[in-house]
Amino acid sequence: MEFKLYPYGNARYKKNLDGTYAFTCQHGREECEANMYMACAIEHTNGTTIAGAPKWWPFVDCLDRDYEPVSVAKECAQKTGVDWSLVLECAGSDPTQGSKTDGNPLMYSIAQATENLVPAHQFTPWVVLNGKPLSSSKLDKQLVQLVCDAYQGDLPAGCN
Repeated sequence: MEFKLYPYGNARYKKNLDGTYAFTCQHGREECEANMYMACAIEHTNGTTIAGAPKWWPFVDCLDRDYEPVSVAKECAQKTGVDWSLVLECAGSDPTQGSKTDGNPLMYSIAQATENLVPAHQFTPWVVLNGKPLSSSKLDKQLVQLVCDAYQGDLPAGCN
């Protein structure tokens, strides 16, 4: 199974005079900051997995469960084993924009990936399963159940 997460949503960007990018998020500053923390965690766990799942997944899940994710980001990193110092270095002094050499170009690459999704991103969360976007009503189900229902072949342990 291939799983990709683009923490971008309905954000927008514009190019600054210095070549970096300025990001604005649909739900404001806190959403942009949470997106950056997630992007940096995904980038800097280097494909490490725990029990077959990406190491960054519990961190993203922890942030996504809290109404004020930015206030718990460090705690989520500590609970899930994500190196908070790497996330902070990537996010930079203004985590809504990311560090000039790491977080900012990383978020721009995520913006580009989001813009180039097939089928085209129309709302959030935008989930595509086997090439077909899931409707809002389908997203009311647990993602694991949707994946298990669509899985072809011997079901993985997580589906039992």
